[in-house]
Amino acid sequence: MTEKKRVPKGGRKGGAQFPQTPLKQAVEFAKKIVAKTHNGPQPESIILKGVFNNAGPTGKVRASALKQYDLMQGQASAYNATGLARSINSAPPEELGSLLRKAFLHPKVFRALFDTFQNDSVSHAKIRQQALQLNVHPDSGDKCVNLFVESAVYAGLASEKDDEVQISSSASVSKRDEDRATGAEESNERGGRSESTEGNIEGNKSKEVILRKPAKSGGGQMNISITLDSTMDPEKLEKYLKLLRDYGAIG
Repeated sequence: MTEKKRVPKGGRKGGAQFPQTPLKQAVEFAKKIVAKTHNGPQPESIILKGVFNNAGPTGKVRASALKQYDLMQGQASAYNATGLARSINSAPPEELGSLLRKAFLHPKVFRALFDTFQNDSVSHAKIRQQALQLNVHPDSGDKCVNLFVESAVYAGLASEKDDEVQISSSASVSKRDEDRATGAEESNERGGRSESTEGNIEGNKSKEVILRKPAKSGGGQMNISITLDSTMDPEKLEKYLKLLRDYGAIG
């Protein structure tokens, strides 16, 4: 009798898919993919062993994670690094943060969890409850939470103390960051204007608002960037409107 192949711990069990690799490790793999595919796409046999150090199920789980983070693309016959992966690989320190946030928010489950708890302090248990409501398999709930929190902290979108996780008030991924990641021409930098809010409307669908107020200590200012979109769900829109009212941007 032929022995069945063992699925690596944390492998796909059904339910909503989420990356089975933390973002920090995925970025390390992405840099290898950029180098490995510098001269063109490579087949799975080369990528799994040469990038993920495993030609079996574990390598395929890691490959799936990179696709979910938008760091790898293509089919088994020809895998390639994405524009986002290449941008991360070449980005100077001051531009890296926004690109990491873009990668972190690409997986649907991670994006949904971030949107739900944006600007909140929540426990691991509360995040797990929401993950299961997003159809994550119950057996994978804890792993999903741990990977979400670890990756959010690495991307600069969360901080953790004991069992409490403080989720950032904004992803701060602007259209300019997206253009840079996809290789589009970068728009001109805006000058240092002093208005309390600045907006950029694209196709009458979204508006990026930068809120500025004096920091509570140490002088200077604290800036928060949020994006309003006419297509967002009512609960998320209400959170943004509350934030604007708190800052006195609207009445």
